[in-house]
Amino acid sequence: MRFAEELLLLLHSDKSGYFVPIPEWKMSCALAGAVLMDLAMEDRIDSDLTSLTLADSTPTGDELLDPTLADITAAQNVHAPQYWVERIATRRADDIGDVAIDRLVKAGIFESDTGGFMSLSSKVTRTGRYPLVDGRSGEEIKGRIMRTLLDDEIPDPREAAIIGLVNYCGGFPAMMEPEEYELAQDRIELFSGLDLIGRAIGPAVRSSYRPPESMRAARRRPLPEANLWDMISSRSFRAGNIPKFMAEQSERLGPVFRLKVPGRNMVVLAGEEANTWISKKGRLHLRTRDYLEGFQTEWGTARSIASMDGAEHFRMRKTVKAGNSRQVVVDRLDELFALGRRSFEGWGIGNTVPGEMSCQRFIGEQISQLSVSIKPSETVTGVLDDLLLFEYRALLVHVMQVLPRFTLRTPRMNRYRKRVLELYALIHAAHTPAQREGKRRDLVDDLMDLHHADPQFLPETDLGFAFIAPIIAGHYTGSAMAFTIYELVKNPDLLERIRAEADALFANGDPKGEDLDPAAIDVAHRFIMEVLRLHPVIPIQMRTAMNAFEIDGIEVPAYASVLCAFPATHYMEKHFPEPEKFDIDRYTEPRSEHRRTAAYTPFGVGTHVCGGARWTELQMLANLLLIARHLELELVPRDYQLKLSPLPKISPAKSFKFRVTGHRHPLEPAAGPSAA
Repeated sequence: MRFAEELLLLLHSDKSGYFVPIPEWKMSCALAGAVLMDLAMEDRIDSDLTSLTLADSTPTGDELLDPTLADITAAQNVHAPQYWVERIATRRADDIGDVAIDRLVKAGIFESDTGGFMSLSSKVTRTGRYPLVDGRSGEEIKGRIMRTLLDDEIPDPREAAIIGLVNYCGGFPAMMEPEEYELAQDRIELFSGLDLIGRAIGPAVRSSYRPPESMRAARRRPLPEANLWDMISSRSFRAGNIPKFMAEQSERLGPVFRLKVPGRNMVVLAGEEANTWISKKGRLHLRTRDYLEGFQTEWGTARSIASMDGAEHFRMRKTVKAGNSRQVVVDRLDELFALGRRSFEGWGIGNTVPGEMSCQRFIGEQISQLSVSIKPSETVTGVLDDLLLFEYRALLVHVMQVLPRFTLRTPRMNRYRKRVLELYALIHAAHTPAQREGKRRDLVDDLMDLHHADPQFLPETDLGFAFIAPIIAGHYTGSAMAFTIYELVKNPDLLERIRAEADALFANGDPKGEDLDPAAIDVAHRFIMEVLRLHPVIPIQMRTAMNAFEIDGIEVPAYASVLCAFPATHYMEKHFPEPEKFDIDRYTEPRSEHRRTAAYTPFGVGTHVCGGARWTELQMLANLLLIARHLELELVPRDYQLKLSPLPKISPAKSFKFRVTGHRHPLEPAAGPSAA
């Protein structure tokens, strides 16, 4: 294991799912120092306090070390260790960190999730050993180093070197309790001076508090600007296609630009480079709480998973992981199909169906049963409708800030708010021990366990909103399902191919989870992927810059209002040729356009990426197959062309309607082994 890997393991925090808080530049210098220490151990360089010289230019064969070795080999002059620490930190630190983390994941030491959080694997946690090497060196490094510092053990040379590296970047005060650090401080300083190469490189890491001004000034550029005229003159903006507008501005101005309109002054991050930065560094610089405070207050809560950051968000994300997983849909497909057919019966034959509202209800009823175990009824459906209307108004008032606050205090809105409280109580009442006995655990069960275990972290005042958060998220899935129906009718050739898949799957009764193998749902799956690309429901995520940061030589100050336009890449020709064309072949070899880094992002980027992404994708896919199996559809009018409503999210306009003209198969599960 290389020093960079050991450094990351030592500085990893089980509580936050990331690394202990060390200034970004210091962390970059520590990673640079780690590479130099390994090159010294490999006898490729020699170093003292004033100079670092090349000893052997032969490549090591290690991708962590050889790029730096090549730089040192190519250098015309001999430089001090601090020069090389700063140079590597500036040019290569991100790559070093990425490679080291990737190696730790592949080795089965780290486990990562879609939000970029990392945990020690269960095997390492259980055994206290790494699966990489034999003997003492395989012991988990944090326990080994802490025992050395607190139990009077003598470190070997490599342990002394890593202690020095962590000490020089200021890591120990961040990773130890104050009492522990006070006890260990003298031994930390003693061991930091034992290793010769560490004594040469360590002070360079310690003295580099920030990038040299010459490096910063050379890259810094003024913030480009898009203004009100750019908005109103854009056909995409006037049509409500916010991602396409952001893509156009990003291609014109770069990944960071100011969006300046009367009363608003916001910084936009859009494009592949911006998405990559958010994924890697957004957690250190962007805060979610500010723009959600007023919205959450309307629901009677102070905190939610959407407004949490750091360790709180990581803990909540772990709690709801099982309840939001794809496996829930797999295990309860029979219920999903039954609820889908129930909705189809309500649509009738020959009736004009309001597109988005019907899909909102259709998806909402499924989520209310699968996620919070509330069976649909006329009462429940009415409450879900009221919740949807209240949510829209609250978003327009508090998040989009396009309506005044008094519009949430009308008699109708007060009635909706009261119904939301009734839903809280309904969900709570359905989760007593007697009610839940013998039933599959759901999201609410996990939330209740967390509340009982730590009522300070998840108090009663925050519990109700946590219950209905998946239903609110389901409103976005409902909009995506409405786009799915539109594209299904507009692409009859694809409809026939999806029907063939559906008929094969339902031939002997309703399919089970194991029946939905990739080959059986190939066309339907790619169809859903293209719907999510072409019609991203959430066009932006709003953040506050809690720390200043720099992208592409442009500095964004602290306190700036930031719009993360992550799906702008969906409309960029370089990522998705003919981006406005509905083309499911994008996702087949050799094109595989969705695999391009940070380009296909329908569920967001960074730590707040949707935790229920795989649930959503499977729920949409299962409903697509069910629709293709049972319904003959037409648009109303038949030549209808899609119009968008951009607020408070992107959805089909109210003018989108459809009609069920007939049933291909009866609205009940076919008899067969899998329908039992």
